[in-house]
Amino acid sequence: MKSAGLTDQELEHLLGFIGYGRIDAPVWFLGMEEAGGGEENLRARLEFEPVEDLARAHRLLGITKHHEGRRVIQPTWRGMCYVMLKLRGCETDVESIRRYQAEELGRFGGETLLCEMMPLPKPRVGSWGYEEVIPQFRSAEEYYQRVKPKREGLLRTVIQQNKPRVVVGYGKGYWEAYQRLFLERRFKRDGAFLVSGERLPLVVLTPHFASRAMNHQWDKLVALMSRYVDAKVG
Repeated sequence: MKSAGLTDQELEHLLGFIGYGRIDAPVWFLGMEEAGGGEENLRARLEFEPVEDLARAHRLLGITKHHEGRRVIQPTWRGMCYVMLKLRGCETDVESIRRYQAEELGRFGGETLLCEMMPLPKPRVGSWGYEEVIPQFRSAEEYYQRVKPKREGLLRTVIQQNKPRVVVGYGKGYWEAYQRLFLERRFKRDGAFLVSGERLPLVVLTPHFASRAMNHQWDKLVALMSRYVDAKVG
């Protein structure tokens, strides 16, 4: 039997999702959109609050491998954990990263917020596959066209209200989108990064955290951020 599509109210709930962690966290990590998706995933997200605890949210999604048992390290999160541990002056061995990912990254009591420019998960940027479950949008193009401007306004407001000290936008292909969250800010090239640090928040745009382009760049990112957050971070 064909399932009913999301109601307008349910869709608005999904589009209002901000991210995982602490809304007033000193450090934000900003990506373009989450991978994955599918109708079951979307309907599980109807239980999400606008800001969610990363471990709780993934339990709702049926994904426990990053927070329970052996606690598999997720490639994109690995770099986030390394950066936050280095800012504290802590060890960055595999087990330290595994522990930070499971217990502190994107958690309600932590020092980070993991946010995405676009709120709906998809297998790939530009793909869709939600024609039946989200009949309000006929294609990925229509989704981006209608939602992206509103999303930029929402995130811009949330940043202004909560005043993070550092925002790191990762994924070079999306730098232009990230810059639109910071109107009237000037960005300067600094090696592999684009940086705007004349006032808070410090904004650093980087290659994707799971890409080879970040090899040998992590300590430079830590050095940039350390000028804006204290040793205890949160």
